[in-house]
Amino acid sequence: MTPPLYHTVYHELKRRIVSATYLPGGGLPSERRLGEEFGVSLITIRRALDELVLDGLIERRHGIGSFVRDQARNVGVGMSSFTSDVLAGRLRLVRTLLQDDTTSASPEVAVKLDVQTGSGVRHLVRLDSEGGSPLSVDEVFIPPALATATLSEIAASPSFLFLWQDKSGLVLTRTEYEVSVQMAGQADQEALQVGPDTPLLVTGELFFDREGRPAVWIVTRYRSDRTRLHGSYALPETKA
Repeated sequence: MTPPLYHTVYHELKRRIVSATYLPGGGLPSERRLGEEFGVSLITIRRALDELVLDGLIERRHGIGSFVRDQARNVGVGMSSFTSDVLAGRLRLVRTLLQDDTTSASPEVAVKLDVQTGSGVRHLVRLDSEGGSPLSVDEVFIPPALATATLSEIAASPSFLFLWQDKSGLVLTRTEYEVSVQMAGQADQEALQVGPDTPLLVTGELFFDREGRPAVWIVTRYRSDRTRLHGSYALPETKA
């Protein structure tokens, strides 16, 4: 089956971004110029650009144009290499939004997000797969004041944190995290295709905005046989 026209445009623009034909921070040609170059409609160009936005490769500035995201600037918040690997093209995740609802904050979630126990919070459940195999399941909890900026297409993107910041105007500046191991429950066994005796690597990441307020709490359960997390930490300099 012949792929849709926007796929051709999308893959060529992505190639130019990855190869630095379009430099980080620089602007892409206008939609009209791209349409003329590829011989397609503006609707096709916009669909291709939307895909690049969801990939976290470009940002669209209303009334100005599309610009290549500075990946070095983007990869700064978070403990795992997942987001940076996705943005750099080393890991091509497929994210499936399994659940999107409002739930009552449990005592743990209430403490994390600094809200009242039982208050309504936005709740997402997402499955990440790579190469056709499930990799992880995560749960995202967002306080009511920030929930409206979480559109479903953003929630289902592997570049969620960066797209969410763009949409909401939020700036995440700090994260606290915890790591543990737990056995797979029934729901995780089905989603991750593992047995009941399979240990899962579990991370909890609490992200804060520039005012120091908790903005989102993300709990991710990884298949331990397919996951390796790594990070870096700069030690403070000491005087001799």
